[in-house]
Amino acid sequence: MNRGYAGFYKGFYLRSSYEYAYAKYLDFYSIPWSYEDRTFDIGYKLYKPDFFFYDQDGNLKRVVEIISRNLDAKKNAMKALEKIESIYGIKSDLISYEELLNMYIDLPFSLNSILTEWINSNTATINKAAYGKFNGHYNLRHSDEAKKRIGEHTKKLWATENVTKQKMLEGLRKSGLAQKGKIKTPREIRKCIKCNREFEVLKTSKQSYCSILCSAQNAIKLATDAYVNKRRETHKEIKDYIINWSILNEQVVLSTPLNKISTTIYPLVNDIYRKFGVKDFRVISKAVFGEDRGRKELILFMKKVCNEKIC
Repeated sequence: MNRGYAGFYKGFYLRSSYEYAYAKYLDFYSIPWSYEDRTFDIGYKLYKPDFFFYDQDGNLKRVVEIISRNLDAKKNAMKALEKIESIYGIKSDLISYEELLNMYIDLPFSLNSILTEWINSNTATINKAAYGKFNGHYNLRHSDEAKKRIGEHTKKLWATENVTKQKMLEGLRKSGLAQKGKIKTPREIRKCIKCNREFEVLKTSKQSYCSILCSAQNAIKLATDAYVNKRRETHKEIKDYIINWSILNEQVVLSTPLNKISTTIYPLVNDIYRKFGVKDFRVISKAVFGEDRGRKELILFMKKVCNEKIC
């Protein structure tokens, strides 16, 4: 089942079919739950688990992260949950497909039926979290009270030295802004050296292309040209080597009958392989003639080099 199906359930924007399955499990047993209530600073990053559980006094007692079957994702999530336990003293659990299967054994419906129910639901759509109107927050507006709380929270973040502040500063540095709306570094208009399209960039930037696509296309062209030039040089060196080898071994070349070419060609091919790393005779022939003409044509060429008259 695709974990990319996201949508609303009981007012919460769940980001996967596994999360929906876990929420249905909790509801079946009438277990109160909440979703993504809080973000934890765990030192190396900020982390927000999926499900939150509170006691009767409203104290947070347990968090649960729902994760895919990807081993790396599980490893990273477990590391983060262990940090939450050690720093905040909150019990933290990791649940994936295997755990959900075991949890659903005693339920009157199967896990797959619930996953299918979510995928086919009108409230769930694949990749809702990423695209336009399918985003759970699409076209929503913050209330004045929410804006006020966001502003107060942001001020508190700027007053600390935690990971979030460092990320905010890094974002401003990358964008060239000292503060929102105030340009720190002057910008200029340049023309892409690939497509000639204009784009805006910081004056201090070394960027020469308008997009990654143009940069990649140009890099491919440069690499191809370099390869072709290198191959052309190698072919010339191979041809020169064959000419010199023929002159140095003139008697052997001239005395080689056309029905016993291999005895002469074999040592030459071995020498070329040791010197140029080429052992495919078709490449060697192409270096001499520009195309593959076979061994007979090569020995005839070598005989001509040795000034033998061939009828």
